[in-house]
Amino acid sequence: MGYVLETKDIRKTIEGKTILDGVSLSVKEGEVLVILGPSGSGKTTFLRTLNFLNPADGGTISIDGVTVDAASYSGKDVLKLRRKTGMVFQNYNLFQNRTVLQNITDGMTVVQKIKKDVAKEKALKLLEKVNLLDKADSYPCQLSGGQQQRVGICRALALEPKVILFDEPTSALDPELVGGVLATMRDVAASGITMIVVTHEIRFAKDVADTVVYMEDGKIVESGSPKEVLDKPEDQRTIRFLRSLLNDYSEYYI
Repeated sequence: MGYVLETKDIRKTIEGKTILDGVSLSVKEGEVLVILGPSGSGKTTFLRTLNFLNPADGGTISIDGVTVDAASYSGKDVLKLRRKTGMVFQNYNLFQNRTVLQNITDGMTVVQKIKKDVAKEKALKLLEKVNLLDKADSYPCQLSGGQQQRVGICRALALEPKVILFDEPTSALDPELVGGVLATMRDVAASGITMIVVTHEIRFAKDVADTVVYMEDGKIVESGSPKEVLDKPEDQRTIRFLRSLLNDYSEYYI
């Protein structure tokens, strides 16, 4: 099984501050990659460079055979790359003046030129899978945060991307709503879709991730299986970060 996504030496500077300092990684098809790190580590910026929502200053990004040089690219290049990805945002990013059904079907009908009846049928099947079929004609303001996020996941899935990017999908949710979104993400992972997830949900990373990456100061500090990075990390920066999240972590590292 080959790599569906590869980045080489991704660099980004904002107002003289280095945000990404040569980030290189590879993701196999069907793999779930979880990126951890403290605020300001560059993890969200890196995620957004992958589909050029926040273009990098240098380096290359390859997704499913499409390679784009961040230092020299055309709008056509970016469009090809974006069609390979779906994005689930921290704050949902649903169109408030469109129904749940329209939020999902618009990308299919406008971007992919799929017939409206075909797009509707596909959208309804996705909503049924996440137990939101009865909300098809509702507007985002009528939904809870967790429901809106599940609609956002349906919207990403509808485009059948090679890779879905999740930008801290549970961080804006009330605690009681997190479980429903994580359950939906587990189902997506089980379906074999390649996922890159920026999150602080350690349990999700342990249970679902194939690879865990820890970032700090714009660099990859440590990378490996959940067992390697989460159970027995080697770098003191990773250990310190995990201790800050898990009260019981100190029993492993005195």
